[in-house]
Amino acid sequence: MTREILGDFKAYSLAGTEQEVNFIANVLNLPLNAAILDLYCGYGRHAIELAKRGYQVTGLDVTQDFLDIAGQKAQEEGVSLSFRQCDMRELDYNRNFEAVINMFAAFGYFTDEENAHVLNLISRALKPKGLFLIDLLNREWMVRNNLNRYWRHPSGEYVLSYKVELQNGIALMKRQLINQVTGKKTQYEFVLRAYSLPEITSILVQSGLTLLTTFGGFDGRDYGADSPRMIILAQKER
Repeated sequence: MTREILGDFKAYSLAGTEQEVNFIANVLNLPLNAAILDLYCGYGRHAIELAKRGYQVTGLDVTQDFLDIAGQKAQEEGVSLSFRQCDMRELDYNRNFEAVINMFAAFGYFTDEENAHVLNLISRALKPKGLFLIDLLNREWMVRNNLNRYWRHPSGEYVLSYKVELQNGIALMKRQLINQVTGKKTQYEFVLRAYSLPEITSILVQSGLTLLTTFGGFDGRDYGADSPRMIILAQKER
């Protein structure tokens, strides 16, 4: 349920998969065959494209249905990579990857203690001097902007309303999907911890990760109060 709505976050960016993967590859600047973990890879958009470019990619997600779709797509496109079903709170890697990526606000759905634990596990999964690239909602932008959205499917069959309430760093997200043909309404509600840059930086440091730079979008723009995204590149200290 929670992961289904993450795709809606794509509406905040004009970047398509190619631009996003170009950005990821350029920022990481890793040699070919480098091992990359796509943490909560969803349908495998980024994982498959990175594998096409010659990286050794592992796509991990908690939702097996997503992984089944990703695996089928990879097979259809003749791409070789690994997929694994796992909760990010149970990562068990030890210095396996040159980089870990976590895209499209797939972090912050647990308690502060659990979120910090996840970052510790990510740090442990990285090789010395390994890189961590995480894409978050920018809380400062959220405070200044109305996040409520309304979409109608081109077929006219579905209508989606999306409402976000932000209080004290906690984003309450409500989604309602209406089938215009049957009249059936499906409602979802979940909570996301929206961290400020100083807050997430502090947790990264405690996990042995040093912030290198921050971006406001996949076009490489500077991070600031007017950028909807907060994309952070950090490095494992040792």
